[in-house]
Amino acid sequence: MIEWVFQRIYSSKLITPPSMRWKTLSLREYANIYVSSIKDLISFWEKQALNLRWSRRWSTLFSGVPPRVKWFINGVINAYYNVVGRHRGSWVWSKPALIWESEDGEVKVVSYEDLDDMVVRVSSALRELGVKPGDWIILYTPPMIESIVFMLASVRVGAPFEPVFTGFGYGELAKRIKARKPKVVVSVDGFLRRGKIINSHMVLRRALELAKHNALNVVIERVGLGKGVELTFSDLLHYGGGAVEDYEAPSDHPLFGLHSAYLDDFKPVTHATGGYLVQVYATSKWIGLRPHDTYFCTVWPGWITGISYVVFGPLMVGSTVVLYEGGPDWPSWGRWWDLIERYAVTLFLTTGGALRILSKQGDELVRKHNMDTLRAILVTAEPLEVSVWEWAYKIVGTGYTPVVDSNPEELTGRIPVVNMYIQSEIGTFITGNLVNYTFPPIIPGSCGPPIPGFHVDVISDEGQPVRGVPGELILRTPWPSIPLEAPEDFYSKWSNGVYRTGDYAVLTMDNYVFVLGRKDNVMKVSGYRLSPGAIEKTAMMVNGVERAIVLACPDDLKFQAPLLVLEGSINPDLVRKYIREYLGPIAEPKNVIVHSIVSELPLDDIRKTYCNPT
Repeated sequence: MIEWVFQRIYSSKLITPPSMRWKTLSLREYANIYVSSIKDLISFWEKQALNLRWSRRWSTLFSGVPPRVKWFINGVINAYYNVVGRHRGSWVWSKPALIWESEDGEVKVVSYEDLDDMVVRVSSALRELGVKPGDWIILYTPPMIESIVFMLASVRVGAPFEPVFTGFGYGELAKRIKARKPKVVVSVDGFLRRGKIINSHMVLRRALELAKHNALNVVIERVGLGKGVELTFSDLLHYGGGAVEDYEAPSDHPLFGLHSAYLDDFKPVTHATGGYLVQVYATSKWIGLRPHDTYFCTVWPGWITGISYVVFGPLMVGSTVVLYEGGPDWPSWGRWWDLIERYAVTLFLTTGGALRILSKQGDELVRKHNMDTLRAILVTAEPLEVSVWEWAYKIVGTGYTPVVDSNPEELTGRIPVVNMYIQSEIGTFITGNLVNYTFPPIIPGSCGPPIPGFHVDVISDEGQPVRGVPGELILRTPWPSIPLEAPEDFYSKWSNGVYRTGDYAVLTMDNYVFVLGRKDNVMKVSGYRLSPGAIEKTAMMVNGVERAIVLACPDDLKFQAPLLVLEGSINPDLVRKYIREYLGPIAEPKNVIVHSIVSELPLDDIRKTYCNPT
């Protein structure tokens, strides 16, 4: 697998985009900044923390033995103020905070002042309904203004939240409900996907029944399927509750959580308030976000990129965030380009898998739109082939207006296309060319160099640093947003103070990182990190299945795709259907093989026969 990936992503060519001609650092300049940051990480992150307003400053910045460490000990911080309230009284307060467009073209816009008003109303209602600091709130919605309001209201009352991606089914949602035991569950009565209504509220009802958990269900009214529900978003906006002060959170107070994929299942990871806000604010500014930006991220909250770089980072900076409800292919594959042109988007963040698919839909879909407002394309979630990078750089990024020496007629490229590495347990990007900080030349296919403040390395199986050959990507020191809560799988990845990410990578002599995919059998499917064990367990629930094994196969469109091998007497289509409903459509196997005795199957032969990338 890693050879297959490396052939597609490796390059040694250095590219300086015309728009970054006068901001690009030499490799030596970058190295000086980076080495200085990791030589004294305590001072580095303390300086970043001072960019936030603390109600009580920490007594000790860092203590403990990795991985059991804490940051900003005894510090107290008003999280909501540092996300939204900080803009009160500035010009940002009256500018659009969120622009939402539905799949059928409905548009809503709210300013920072409007957003704050809704958050105050909902947080007051939540407190009146008995939600206390530390009570969990779960959301099962697509990207909506109302769902962002709920997350921020949770922050304001000190209630940690977990957004669950609507691509998960009722069984996986029930697992999260059992784990978090939420006081409130927020859902939408339905939403549009490729022209059809998705009854997500019914999925939630099945999940609550399966979890055997009683929680207050608040329903966002969207498509008219929520008649008769006990409490709606509109009810909360008009709830009588009195004024509620922003919650002053200890630095180690839980802020949000998600379930990350491990070999045997999805398991809960929770991030603490202080360290996470420091890390996400710093990296959001560094990747290019500014108050004047209009920013569109296609990754939904429910994944770490969507939480960090939709809910928190852009709002902390004061940017305008575009939210889109539907699929990229409705009514055509030009929908995202429509959004970028219509709202004059300046920063576009998406996944390598999305660009891979879009690159196969024809250049004309892009070129008939004006992309001149874009000043950077940011990419994440999986390895990015050189060919796809070049397509994005030339076809999407050139535009029609020359910058410095760019030539629109020859599609020479104009703006940076930056691939970046992130992981749920880390909380933010840790590698990449930083548009607003350290920007050395780009190497297509790489995830860029490590970001200052993160001591990134690649080691062999024996634990020795390696250059130019595959090894495992590691962090040699803890980071401010190290999880407050994580499964034993996370802690077992630590050895001698070093965190093993579980990803294969190549680190060049010039410190560029090429991530190659997972070292274990955890899968990356269309940018989604999926657990093979969860698929196997779900398949085993179907009558007649006696054994199930999931293999990760390379895939030219999705990067990887699940191959499910079953033992028993069963119709494979029934197993597929059950996996779609229980676990979710994002986990549906590409191929299902039924065999009388799975233990006798030569799995390497199965891979060769059925794991054809195309």
